[in-house]
Amino acid sequence: MNRTNMAGIFHNLLLSGVMTLASIGSAPAAATSADALDNKEKLTIGIHNRSPWGFRGADGEATGFHPDLVRAAFAPLGIDNIEFVIADFGALIPGLIANRFDMIASGIAITPARCKAVIFSEPDLAVGDSLIVKQGNPYNIHSYADIVANKKIRLGGGRGTLNTKNAVNSGVPDAQMVLFQDTESVISAVIAGRVDAATLSAPSVIAALQDRNIKGVERATPFTGLIRDGHPAAMYTAIAFRPKDTALRDAYNKQLAVLKNDGTVKKIMGKYGFTDEEEVSGDITTEKICAE
Repeated sequence: MNRTNMAGIFHNLLLSGVMTLASIGSAPAAATSADALDNKEKLTIGIHNRSPWGFRGADGEATGFHPDLVRAAFAPLGIDNIEFVIADFGALIPGLIANRFDMIASGIAITPARCKAVIFSEPDLAVGDSLIVKQGNPYNIHSYADIVANKKIRLGGGRGTLNTKNAVNSGVPDAQMVLFQDTESVISAVIAGRVDAATLSAPSVIAALQDRNIKGVERATPFTGLIRDGHPAAMYTAIAFRPKDTALRDAYNKQLAVLKNDGTVKKIMGKYGFTDEEEVSGDITTEKICAE
């Protein structure tokens, strides 16, 4: 499909309003998405200022896995005027429904509940458990099974987090678990030697290791977490759209498939610290996740 035809799809089917927001307060409503694309070929996209997903870089510009992915997808369609607007995570889906954004692109996980409110692109990342360990991984930990097999290993985790639950469901006994109130506390415990490893989500590990003040620890790779139905237990992230914007979603999905096949998605993953462990298996689809 050529650029002219694709632009026609955007023009005819982006019917909801766009509002330009700042990270505090709000601004007067802008023209409709169709008008904006007609005049400036512009999209407004919500992010929540969290590394490595979508955040304001040192230069003030939006950066992160999803902003880079969205730019790469729309550039071949001639849509390079993209405004990224920061909002609280909990305000992203309501803002989308209220026509404040054309899309939201900031580490939103596909869930059956969310599928009732918005429509998702195909998944772009599989977000599973990951471990932070001492530099050099002295206990050679590469799975929860390794922890179960070595009673000397103490595993730290966040109190009530999914990662901790996955560790317990993988057989890690309570006697080897040490629970903490927040991510900072559990990472500090690894650095201080109070625990030998910390279970966190992969993005949390990536973001923590980008902090120059955190030293003496690394990500344990490869790592196998809880296995469910033959796959590592994971949440799958994607771009969210309003339910009526199926043509926009479909156009994006077409571009996403190209970017997966030509290696662009993998390149962007590497730029932000994601590994092959976060690559989405070919048999995982949004339709299947929404139907769970």
